[in-house]
Amino acid sequence: MKFMHILRGSNKMNVPPRSKAASGSETATGLNCQFILIAFLRHIVQSIPVVLVILVCCGCPKVEKKPDESNISPTQRAAHMESETATRPETQTTGESAATSEQNSASKSGPEEEAELAISPSSTPADEINPTIEPPEKPRDLGPPLVDNPESLKRVHPDYPVWIDWAGKKVVMVGEICQTEVPLEMFACLRGTKEHESIVSVPTEAFIVHGALLAVGAKAGSPVQYVPEYAPATGSEIEITVRWKNSDGKVQTARAQDWVRDYKTGKKLDHPWVFAGSGFWKDESTDKEYYKAEGGDFICVANFPSAMLDLPIKSSESNAELLFHAYTERIPPRGTSVTLILAAKNTPTEVAPPP
Repeated sequence: MKFMHILRGSNKMNVPPRSKAASGSETATGLNCQFILIAFLRHIVQSIPVVLVILVCCGCPKVEKKPDESNISPTQRAAHMESETATRPETQTTGESAATSEQNSASKSGPEEEAELAISPSSTPADEINPTIEPPEKPRDLGPPLVDNPESLKRVHPDYPVWIDWAGKKVVMVGEICQTEVPLEMFACLRGTKEHESIVSVPTEAFIVHGALLAVGAKAGSPVQYVPEYAPATGSEIEITVRWKNSDGKVQTARAQDWVRDYKTGKKLDHPWVFAGSGFWKDESTDKEYYKAEGGDFICVANFPSAMLDLPIKSSESNAELLFHAYTERIPPRGTSVTLILAAKNTPTEVAPPP
């Protein structure tokens, strides 16, 4: 107010005199400004305790001063990093690790990722990185052939249990029972081929037995044909005898037909096998020939164009139309060693062994 009166009383400003009404209005305006200023200051003063209470209860954020790394030794820096890792929340560390893992997985794919997984020491034991290569498992010993004159047998191949009885003009093999109650496509198959639908599995190759049958005088005919019309397999008739030991160790003998049941009649198989002789196919890329029966079509009860021995009757190979089943009640348990004796009928009276 005093400052305002001094301005009004100054003759140097050449301010014209004001009316009383204007002077009163100006005085009221000044009073209003004073009251507003005082109220604002009072509000600030009253808010100070509230702010202090909030700061005390919630705490003030601490600003950590970053140390000068130029004056820190490598040992101190390593200790500082370990302390930060130890105090970091576990969930944060886990989350960062997962994110890093996902980024690494996303950046690697295909053969690179497979190779890294294969040699990762954290996930693969040392003995799996460099596994020991073991030799293939040898077939179990099925024992000697159960024949009356084993001294007269001549082994055909040192690795396979196949012999020739030159005096009796027979081929002898040793196998084992692989199934006892299934629908059949084979009476006997080669080991590792069609054991799921055969009674006997023989650890040999088909061409060896084929050659042995030729050696004792059997004549190979032709496999089954379907075009232009059905024609059954032909060839020398082959009688098959089976021999095994029962639980008492006594040798038992039966015809192979006794182990095969006709599904329609319920009776044993009443047909012979014939030496169809299978056939050969040539691999054009290597110009090599292969014996078709090596696929497992060894001694068949369903007709196959690749059969070595087959039935000379129409017998479908369709699973829904298989004519023959295993005669379960007559077959020894699975795993039993069994001797198969193949004798060709109508062979020359004299068959001489090779010189």
